[in-house]
Amino acid sequence: MELDFHDLYREHYNTVYFTALKIIKDHGLAEDVLQESFLKAYHHLGEIKDEVKTAAWLRTITSRTAIDVLRREKKEVLLPTDEVPMPIQRDLSHVSEVELAYEQKLLEDKIKRKVKALSPKLRMVFQLNYYEQLKEKEIAHKLHLSPAAVKSRLHRAKKSIQQEAVANA
Repeated sequence: MELDFHDLYREHYNTVYFTALKIIKDHGLAEDVLQESFLKAYHHLGEIKDEVKTAAWLRTITSRTAIDVLRREKKEVLLPTDEVPMPIQRDLSHVSEVELAYEQKLLEDKIKRKVKALSPKLRMVFQLNYYEQLKEKEIAHKLHLSPAAVKSRLHRAKKSIQQEAVANA
């Protein structure tokens, strides 16, 4: 049996996309899952024995890929404290450690939400840099981008997060 990948893509695009969207609930991430799923399908195209089961096979690949993406997304967002601007310097001698810890937790939560709200392009570069500790050149290689594009995206992500931290101080 010989399947043409382009026909497979056209025929099953909607099925794969909506399967991903049902699990991910985010259009941008669903597109990423769609691409990743079709890439996996392309690499294993020769393993399909029954064309009738192709849609089920693709839904399985998509579901598993979407779940993997959700797991990656759930990784706790931690920012190095030296990267988070302290927006207002004030006398804190009268504030207890508990209050300080609470304020720090609130700020971290706001920053986590801001990271999650970044566009997928910015978020991916930011996460690879901060959570996986990859250098800009490594990120560029991994994402097939120019180092300048990575540097620009990383700068925009940091700026956006810092603006949120300052605005909510």
